[in-house]
Parts: sequence; structure tokens; C-alpha cells
Amino acid sequence: MTPSTAVALLNPGAGAGRAAELRRPIAAWLMRHAPGVSLLMPDSIHEARALLTILAPRTRVVLIGGDGTVNALLPALLKGGLKVGLVPAGRHNLLARTLGLDELSWTQALVFALRSATGPVDVGLLDTGETVTHFISQVRVDRAGGLGRYGAAGWSVWVDGQRLPTGTARRVLLCNTLPQWSTPEGLPVQLNDGRFDAVVVGGAGRWMRWLRPLRPLGLPSAAAPVPHRQGRLLRVESEQPMSLRVDGEVLADSRRVQIELLPRALDLAGSHVAILDPHRFVDTTW
Repeated sequence: MTPSTAVALLNPGAGAGRAAELRRPIAAWLMRHAPGVSLLMPDSIHEARALLTILAPRTRVVLIGGDGTVNALLPALLKGGLKVGLVPAGRHNLLARTLGLDELSWTQALVFALRSATGPVDVGLLDTGETVTHFISQVRVDRAGGLGRYGAAGWSVWVDGQRLPTGTARRVLLCNTLPQWSTPEGLPVQLNDGRFDAVVVGGAGRWMRWLRPLRPLGLPSAAAPVPHRQGRLLRVESEQPMSLRVDGEVLADSRRVQIELLPRALDLAGSHVAILDPHRFVDTTW
């Protein structure tokens, strides 16, 4: 890769505005080690998308921000056929954690983003009928309202056309990267396996747990988490609006959510590395 085939784009609003503090040190680093790489700091997502549209295909774009930055720019990145490197600087960095970048300093992450080989990763497309958004890491769907009849009424979940038992669960999680701390551990999540991992989690309140000893009498108890399912199409429907979070960002409530996987749609630096060793990047020279 030659310096002229790469640009760095910093989202000054990432990390509640803390990412803007990286502008001067990153500009100084690039001037010294990679003078052919321009640093862009657009004032808005619209301006950032416009800048990406004028780049030649296969240009490497180093995004300095978090999951929200990546998601907001995914449409332009995919349309332009651009390669992506990542320097984590946001509030939500699930993608960076999956790649092992959260263990690096920003200088090490920048070297990795500029120099590492790229590989294809999966992307998600969420559609509520009113909102369409791309994402790369995780979606959380929470059922609203009361428990209904033992908590089972009011919503339905399908993966690839197969309906999942929801029991008394109140939440559906779809993961394409390593999950957040609140997600059940042990999901075999991979960025480039052509499938997402969906799991129904949560249950009724304490009062329902008191019914467990009565289960031999035929009364239901609080449901255990449903084993995760892998697939390419998730559909959730509810009688009441459900709350949505995409990589930590809140979306408008909706009664219907459909999520489609776009296999190997994005070219991402580091996706080929199973375990990232930070000691490989102690040398930050270009």
C-alpha cells in the first residue's frame, strides 16, 4: 500500500467529543510517518459521507471513532468499495474489541489500520419499515409492556423462517462481533462466517421465579435462556412497540424489526488475524 491510497477520517463527536483531542497528535504523527495520508475531520456525518463518495474504489479509509462512526458511514463505504481500518475512539468499541484493537495504543492501532492486510467481514441491515440502518456489531431488541400471560404473549421471533420459543424472555440479542458484558458468554461469534448469532435472553421478575417449585403441578416457571441460533435473517414482531439499540445507539421504537445479513460485504483491516499480539506494533515508524 502506498500512502496516496489511504486517508484518515476522524469523527470529532465520537467518545462524547473526546475523539477530537486526537486531531493534533494524529496529524503530527501522519506528517512525520505517513505524509501522503490526509487527515479529514468533517463537521457532520453528511459531510463525511460526501467526502467518501469522491474517493477511488479500494482506497483505504482509517476511521477514528467507535461503532457508531462505522455504522453511520457503512452505506458510503460499501457503495464506494472502500477498505477500512479502525482506530477505536468511541463510547462503544465492540468491533475494535473483537479485532483486539482495544489492547493497543492509538499509535499502534493507527499503524495496524494503515499497514495490516484487509479481509471481508459480514454487515447487518436493519429495517423497521420506517428506519433502515447498517450495522456491524450488535442489535438489542427489548419487548415493552407487561408480562401478559406468563410473559409469553405479545411478540414473536423468527430466525431464517423458524420461530424461536421465547418463554418469559424480554430481550433478543443479535451479535456479529464479541458481545457486550451483559450478553451470555460463549457465543461462537465470527465476523466473517456468513451468519449472525441470535439469542433470546432475560426472563420474568422475581415473582415468577417463586413458581419454580410448583412446576410439577403444571404451572410455568421463568424460562431459561434459549440456546443461540445462527442465521441470515431475523424477524421480530410485537403487539406493542419494542425498544431498539444498535451498537449502543438508541433507535425509535417499532413493532416490527427485520435484520438481514450481508455476507462478506466490507473489506476490513485485521479481520484475518485470529489473535492480535500488541507487541507486534511497538514500532510505530512508517
